[in-house]
Amino acid sequence: MQSFIHLVHGDLTSLRLRLSSPPPPPHMASLPSPILPSSTTQWRRWPAHPEPAGPPRRRPPPPPQEAAAPLPRRAGGALRRRRGAPPAPVRREAGGARLLPGRRRRVLHGARRRARGPPGARVAAAAHRRLPHHRHGGAQRAVAPPPPPRHRPRPLRPPPRRHLPARDAEARAMAARLYSSSSSSSAASAVVVGVKPAAYGFVASVIMSMVAGERMAEEDVLRFKAITEAGLAAAGAANRQDFLPFLRLLDFGRARRRLAGIAKERHDFGQRIVDEYRRRHRRRLAVAADDFSSSPPRRTVIGDLLRQQESSPESYADEVIRTVCLSLLQAGTDTSASTIEWAMALLLNNPDVLRKATDEINSVVGMSRLLQEPDLANLPYLRCIITETLRLYPLAPHLVPHEASRDCMVAGHVIARGTMVLVDVYSMQRDPRVWEDPDKFIPERFKGFKVDGSGWMMPFGMGRRKCPGEGLALRTVGMALGVMIQCFQWERVGKKKVDMSEGSGLTMPMAVPLMAMCLPRVEMESVLKSL
Repeated sequence: MQSFIHLVHGDLTSLRLRLSSPPPPPHMASLPSPILPSSTTQWRRWPAHPEPAGPPRRRPPPPPQEAAAPLPRRAGGALRRRRGAPPAPVRREAGGARLLPGRRRRVLHGARRRARGPPGARVAAAAHRRLPHHRHGGAQRAVAPPPPPRHRPRPLRPPPRRHLPARDAEARAMAARLYSSSSSSSAASAVVVGVKPAAYGFVASVIMSMVAGERMAEEDVLRFKAITEAGLAAAGAANRQDFLPFLRLLDFGRARRRLAGIAKERHDFGQRIVDEYRRRHRRRLAVAADDFSSSPPRRTVIGDLLRQQESSPESYADEVIRTVCLSLLQAGTDTSASTIEWAMALLLNNPDVLRKATDEINSVVGMSRLLQEPDLANLPYLRCIITETLRLYPLAPHLVPHEASRDCMVAGHVIARGTMVLVDVYSMQRDPRVWEDPDKFIPERFKGFKVDGSGWMMPFGMGRRKCPGEGLALRTVGMALGVMIQCFQWERVGKKKVDMSEGSGLTMPMAVPLMAMCLPRVEMESVLKSL
C-alpha cells in the first residue's frame, strides 16, 4: 500500500495547502457584470502558495526490485506481501527454487490469470493470447514444445545453419551504421552514439528475419521500440486501480484508455506483419510457377504457422499467429538490447575488463575479418562478461509471475490457491552468502562456471516457464557486443563514471540511457570500409 498511501498523502497535502489560508478578495473589475460584455469578463488567477516550511520533499521511490530487496532479508527466505489487490509471496532464499518438488512445480507452473491481474498487465497481455500469459496446456502446447525431461534446461545446441547468414549480415549492417555515423565527424574525434538504439536495430532485424524472413525497416524499428517501451512501462507501473479495484469503473487517470491505445497499436503492427508476409508469399508462388529454377523460400515462423493454419484454422487463427510473432519480437528485442546496454555500461566503468575482451577477440578472430557467430564458442571471457551482466542486472528481476492452481505447502509456507508466486532473482544473485563481493563487476568469477538453473544463477528462469529463447539471446548479445568491441574504441562521455541507476517497469532498463564516445579502430579501418 506504500504507493497508494504516497499518492493520497500528496493529494491531502495539496488540499491542506489550498484550505490553510482564506482566498484573496476578488477584484471588482473581475466580477461578471451585466453591463460589461462577456469577452471582457476575466477572473483573477490566485498566486501560487509558497513551499511549506520544514524538511525538503522526499525523493522519488526506488525501483520495485531495489525497494523489495531488503524485506526478505529481515523476514527470512520467503515473505507474503501485497502487490496490488492479490497477495504475492516472494521467494528469495538462495537455491530456494530447487526446494520446489516436481509435483509442487506442476501446481505453481500456471501463468498469472489475466482476469485478476493489474490493469496494466491485463491490457498489455493483448486479450490473454500472448504465450507467457497462457495457462500451461491447450493452446500453449499447440505452439510451444513440451518441457525437457525432469524440467532440466536443454544443452546449448549449435545455431540453426539456415539463420546464420541473416545474423552475420545484420552484424555487418550494424557495424556499417556505426562506422558511417562516426566517419561523418573528423577522423581524430569520436562521435557520441546511443548504445541501446544501435543494439535495438540489430536485434529487431535478427528476430524479424526469423519471424518473417526479412529485416525490419528503420522506421518500423523506431515505431516498435516506442510501442514496446510504452507497454512495458505501463504494465509495470503501480496505479490506484491496483489497490482500489472499484476505481477501474471510473477509468481514474485515463489509464485504461491509454493502455487500450497501446494494445491497438500492437495489434495493428502485428497484423501488418502477417498481411505483408502473405502478399510476399503469393508473389513468390507466382514467380516459382513461371521459373522452376528459383530456390525454395527460407523457413520462417509465420510461414510454419500459416501452413498449420491450413489444416487447423481454429487453433492457428490470425490472432494466434499475430500475438505469437509479437511475443517473440517484444520478448527478444527489448531484453537483449537492454542487456547489451548494461554490458557496455559496465565495460566503460571497468576499462581493464574491456581491454581483456578486446585482446581475446584480437587473438581469436584477428583484425582481417569481422567476428562471426561460430567464433563465439572460442571466446570464453566474452561469455563471462555477459553472464556477470545478467547476474547483476537480470532483465526480469522477479521472473515470470506464477500462480498456484490449488493449495499447497512449500518449505513450510502455505501457498493458497490463486496466489501469485514471485522468485526474487535480483536478490538471490546478489546474496553475500553465496557471492563474494556481490555488487562488484568481476567476470572472472564465472571461469569454468556452468549456468544450469540450479537456483543460484537463473536469469532466464527454470522449469516449465523457463525462457525458450535463452540460446538465441546469448548468441545475439554475444554477436552485438563482440562486433562493437572488435571494430570500435569506446569511451565515456566526460570523466564521470556511467550512471548505473536502475529504471522501473516490467523489465529493468537503465534509468539514464547510455551515451558513449565511439571511434573506429585504426586496425579495423579496411574491414569497415568494405562493409
